[in-house]
Amino acid sequence: MAFVICWHRLRFPASSGGTAILMRYTLRLLTKDQFRRAARLICALELIRREQPRLGDEPVTLGLWVGGASSPNSFSDAKQVFGDAVEAEQMRPPSLVVLEHCPWCGAPFEISRNFDVGAEHFRFHCTAEGCAFGASDDATLPCNIVDDALYQSPPTLLLATVDKFARLAWEERCTAFFGVDGNRPPELIIQDELHLIAGALGSVAGLYEAGLETVLTMRGVQPKYIASTVTIRMASEQVERLCGRESAVFPPPGLDCDDAYFARTVPTSEQPGRLYVGYLAPARNRQHCLAPLAAALLAAPEVLFSDAVADRDVLLDAWWTLVVYHDSLKGIGVSRNALQDIDHFMNRQQREARERKSADASDTSGEGARSPLHWTRHTQLADRIAELTSHASADENARNFDRLRLSRDHRDALDLVLATNMVSVGLDVSRLATMIVNGQPLTTAEYIQASSRVGCGDVPGIVVANYYRDQARSLSRYESFRAYHESFYRFVEPTSVTPYTYQARLRALHAALVIAVRHSGGGLTANARAGYFDPTDPAVAKIIDALTLRCRRADPDRVEATTEHIRQLAGQWADACQRCREQHQRLVYSGRDSDRRDQRLLYSHEDRVKGLWPTLHNMRNVEHTALVKIL
Repeated sequence: MAFVICWHRLRFPASSGGTAILMRYTLRLLTKDQFRRAARLICALELIRREQPRLGDEPVTLGLWVGGASSPNSFSDAKQVFGDAVEAEQMRPPSLVVLEHCPWCGAPFEISRNFDVGAEHFRFHCTAEGCAFGASDDATLPCNIVDDALYQSPPTLLLATVDKFARLAWEERCTAFFGVDGNRPPELIIQDELHLIAGALGSVAGLYEAGLETVLTMRGVQPKYIASTVTIRMASEQVERLCGRESAVFPPPGLDCDDAYFARTVPTSEQPGRLYVGYLAPARNRQHCLAPLAAALLAAPEVLFSDAVADRDVLLDAWWTLVVYHDSLKGIGVSRNALQDIDHFMNRQQREARERKSADASDTSGEGARSPLHWTRHTQLADRIAELTSHASADENARNFDRLRLSRDHRDALDLVLATNMVSVGLDVSRLATMIVNGQPLTTAEYIQASSRVGCGDVPGIVVANYYRDQARSLSRYESFRAYHESFYRFVEPTSVTPYTYQARLRALHAALVIAVRHSGGGLTANARAGYFDPTDPAVAKIIDALTLRCRRADPDRVEATTEHIRQLAGQWADACQRCREQHQRLVYSGRDSDRRDQRLLYSHEDRVKGLWPTLHNMRNVEHTALVKIL
C-alpha cells in the first residue's frame, strides 16, 4: 500500500489527490482492528510527505467507511456520541470512535483533549509533547471515521466493509471516492478474507463489484485486485465470477512444498504446534457432554502446573483461558446453562487431585514433599465468563476482545469464553492455547479457521473436538479422526459464487446499473438527476455497454441472459422517466416516506412509499425477525 501511494503521487503529481486504494473486509470488527494497524502506516507516510515536496501538498490520510453501529456516519451522530459520553462522565473515548490512543506515539486519548467535534467537522488530535503530530501547528492526525468527513475530503486509503458498498447506489456523495476535481480514481483494490465472499453474500457482492469496476473503467483506470485468502478451493472460478479476471497465486508454488520462502514447514521441536484431540461421550447427549470436558480443561492448568516447574507462569497463563466454539447461537445458550454442571465437575476433580497429592506427600519425606494446591478457578469462574456473538453490541465484543489479551492475574481477565464463528476471522490473541469445538462445523474451512486461533504463540496449543453422539457429521469425523486431521486441507469445500443466476440478478443487477450510471461522471450523480436517464444518449449507452462487457467477462455462459436483463432494466428506467415527464413529476433516486411529491427509482423493502426497484442497503441477509404463531 505504501508503495502504491508513493508511486501514485510521483507518477501523477497533478492528479494524485483523493482516494488511491480501496481496502475491504467482511467483518466490521476485523475492519476496525485493521484500521488501527493501518493508521500507523498512514501516519508514517504523512510525516515522510511533509519532508518530501515531491509527494505533493495534499496530506496522506486514512478513512474508515462502515455502518452506523461501528462508527458515527454523520457529524451530528458524532456530536451525540460525545455528548452521551460527557453526560455519563466517561473519561475514555467511546468505542464508536475506534481510536483510543494516538496511532503514532501511543498516548491515550481523553474526551476533553483529543477530539474536535463540530457541526461541520470531526478531527482527531494528539496533544502529547513528544509526538510528531502533537508538535505540529494543528496537532491533527491523518485519520477519520465519520462518513460526512470522508465525503468532504476523500482519504488516500479507504478501509470499508463489503456491505458498505451497497450504499453506492443510494448515496451521491460516494462519487468523491472515484476521483473528482481532476484527481485519478483508485487504482488498487485489496480484498481480505476472500473465502468469506461466498454463498449468498458472494453472489450479491459479485454484481455490485461489476458496477464498481465499470465506474473505475469509465473514469480511465483498470484497477488491480489483490485478495488474501486461506482454506479455499476453486479460487480461480471464484475470482472470475467476482472480479472478471484470471487469478495468479502469490507466492507461486516452489520446488519444495515445505519451503516456499514466505512460509516454511518446521518440526515441532523447533516451534510448538497444535494438538487435536477427539472426544466422544456416547452416554451423554449434546446438552450434557460439554460439562465434564470443560471442567477437565479448566482444572488442568492448576493441576499440571501448580508445582514450581520450569515456565510455570507462562504455561499457566497460556492454558488459563478456555475458548468454546459453537456453530450456532443455540449452542451458546446450552453451554451457558451447563455452567453449574461445569462447576460441579471442577470441584470433584479438584477434590480428587487433592487426595492424590496427599497420598503422594505421605509417601515422600517432608523435605521432598511438594507444595499444597491453591485453587482459585472455581471461586471466580462465574464472574470471568464472556460471550462473543452477534447478539452482543459492538462495544461489548470490543471489550471482551481486549479482555482476552489480559494475563490471568489481571482482575478483568477471562477464564471461559463462549463464542460463535466470530472468532474464526476476528480473533488474533497469541496467548490463547486451549479450545473446545462443540460438534463438527458445517465446513472444513470453518473448522480450520476457528481452531487455528489457539496455539499461535510460544506455548503448544490443544484443540478438543467435542463430537455429538447424535450428529452424523460428528460420528463420521470421529471414526476417521487421524486420517482427516493429517490432511484436512484436502477436505476444504469449494466456494459457491453465482452472481449471474436469475435470482441473484433479480436482487442486485439493477443496483449495479445504477452505480455505473450514477458515478461514472455522466452528469447523473445528483438525486434529482435520475429522471434524465436516456439509454439512447451516447454517453449513457457507452456506460451500459461497459457494464455488459464486464458481466460477460465474469460469466460467459450466461452472457445472453445477462445482456437481455440489463437491456430490460435500462428500458424500465427509461419508461419511468417518460411517465414522470407526462405526469409532470420528478423522478429521484431515493426519497423519504414523508415526501410523496416525487417518484423514486429505488426504495427499501420496509418503505411505505414504493418505487421502481427494491434495493438493498446491506449485501447480507436483510429479512427482519418475525414471530409466527401456529393455530
